[in-house]
Amino acid sequence: MRLDVCRRRAARGETGGASVKALRTWPWVELAVLAFAAWLARDLLQAWHHSPHDRLGWLALLVWLSPLALRLEQARAETAANFYLLAAAIACGLLGQLTEIHFLNHVALVLALGAWLPLSRGAVPWLLSAVAWLPLLGWALAGCASDLVLILRLLLALAGATSFWWLKKRVEKQG
Repeated sequence: MRLDVCRRRAARGETGGASVKALRTWPWVELAVLAFAAWLARDLLQAWHHSPHDRLGWLALLVWLSPLALRLEQARAETAANFYLLAAAIACGLLGQLTEIHFLNHVALVLALGAWLPLSRGAVPWLLSAVAWLPLLGWALAGCASDLVLILRLLLALAGATSFWWLKKRVEKQG
């Protein structure tokens, strides 16, 4: 669009109204908590890059995030996060920083991401399957071949995502 057309529309007040309204309704606090938790768990990138048993753990994260991505795509108007899970994420993250236990920072990220889905019976197995992309699983399976660990990670993440959708459909049929 040409600059003079944009200036005329701005002078008439035609542009910016919808985008300003969208900015006001965007969940800034929830995004700030998610950014805080992601910053606390920034060592995941190093683990995924250097550790042979955690290598490609980000693929399991992408599979695990599929219910969240689809929910945000389907229901853009309902992007409010669960307050209790956000508070637990903050508490877990602060405790992880105080004690220097990285696992607690990773759990804070799991809780901050999980807060974006409605807490239901389907969300609990999904949240528990987050261990698929955490370095804890690589540590626990250190005696196994790294290729096997990757397959197990992907299967566990897929099982968590599938259980979320399966339980959600089951509840919708009953209700």
